[in-house]
Formats: sequence, structure tokens, C-alpha cells
Amino acid sequence: MGTLIDRRAKDMIIRARVARLGTVDCYNQPYVIPVVFVFDGAYFFIPLDRKTKTVTPGELRRVKNIEKNAKVALIIDKYSEAWEKLWFIMIMGRAGIIENKDQIALLKEIHKMLITKYPQYKSLGMGESCIKIQPLKVTSWKNAMDTVQH
Repeated sequence: MGTLIDRRAKDMIIRARVARLGTVDCYNQPYVIPVVFVFDGAYFFIPLDRKTKTVTPGELRRVKNIEKNAKVALIIDKYSEAWEKLWFIMIMGRAGIIENKDQIALLKEIHKMLITKYPQYKSLGMGESCIKIQPLKVTSWKNAMDTVQH
């Protein structure tokens, strides 16, 4: 797993505040949403937190999509009007749902990482599940550099 994401890409991932998660529904229609995330060096974790939602976490479209098709894409990028500063990292991977009843210790570690990165989580409920993404292919690009595929 360490060879998929090089040190430069890891540095960009750690600094990034938001990503876009792409899933596919049962009709093969894409579904892309902005998400917060943490990265432990091997996996990406996206909380299914207690922000206001119209449905329960298990009924979220992204969760239903992952349950039917675990293939996902995660885009982490930086836009700037100074185009020489543009970059993106695209992670193609396999996702699953981690639930409190299954992996309490892991969820606690993920919650600690999220609170460190996003202090808002100190007062916002974390929820009892999250999305875990195992990277399978990583493509990164930075302006003035060739596209690199790992």
C-alpha cells in the first residue's frame, strides 16, 4: 500500500480539507458529493456523522451505493487562480462501511483523527459508522509536471 501513494502525494492529502467522493448507483449513474476525510497512511475514512440529514446514515445514497458496488473514486484537489499551483489526486478504491458494533476500537481511533483535523467534531456527534476506502490505484497531477500513475 505504501507504494501507491508517494510522500509528495501524502503531504498534499494531509493538508487537504475536503474531497469529493464518487459512487455509482444501481442504475450505473454517478453520484458525487463533497466529504471530509482522514487518511491513516493506508486507508481513507469518511465519517457518517451527526450533521443534519434527511435520512439515517444507513439510508444515505452514498452508503446504499457502496453496499451495492464497492468501487469508488475519491478526488482530492486544490484550485487556485494561479494555475501553476493546481494539483489533484484521484484515488480509485474499494469502500466498505465500518460500524460501531463491529469495530469499536478502530472507530475510536478514526474519531480521534477526525477531531484533530476538524475541531468542529468536538461538539458535533461523530456517528456510529464511517466509510473506509482501500486505495487500489492512485493518479496524481500537479501543474507543470507530467501525470503520474501508481
